[in-house]
Amino acid sequence: MLRTALSLGRTLLASLALLWSFAAAAQTSVLSAIDAQTAALAGKVVLIDIRSPPEWKETGVPASAYAITMHQKRDALLAALVQVTGGSKTQPIALICATGSRSSFLSGWLKSQGYTNISDVAEGVMGGRNGKGWIKSGLPLRKWEQGKSAPGTPPAARSVEPGK
Repeated sequence: MLRTALSLGRTLLASLALLWSFAAAAQTSVLSAIDAQTAALAGKVVLIDIRSPPEWKETGVPASAYAITMHQKRDALLAALVQVTGGSKTQPIALICATGSRSSFLSGWLKSQGYTNISDVAEGVMGGRNGKGWIKSGLPLRKWEQGKSAPGTPPAARSVEPGK
């Protein structure tokens, strides 16, 4: 009976955390790919491509974005964010993935971790129901090379890969 109560308690807490994540995502502002590029170039937002290294290799990375994959341990992801935001949880951040699904999810999770100024580039790199996307908008991409800074990015920008 105690095990059942504990199990139900854990399930309830997990459900509440998931609901909080989705509620926070619903309050996330949305940027178009063009607006994200403009804001990143003006230094008004830190643009982060959260896709996986194989995706970066296949299509390239938005030229004004940091390449920080969400497909790594949470602590490593948060450490990479600290690196590019200077540790500020109020620094404007815009997340971009392929079509907007992962960036929407991660926006909610980051808000649950205390980040307060998250935007979602909901049309993503590839486009979808939220817009035509980075590539079809004709926005610049850079070649992704493991462990190397890429030209055309802000001077401090570099790829942050799993485990690094």
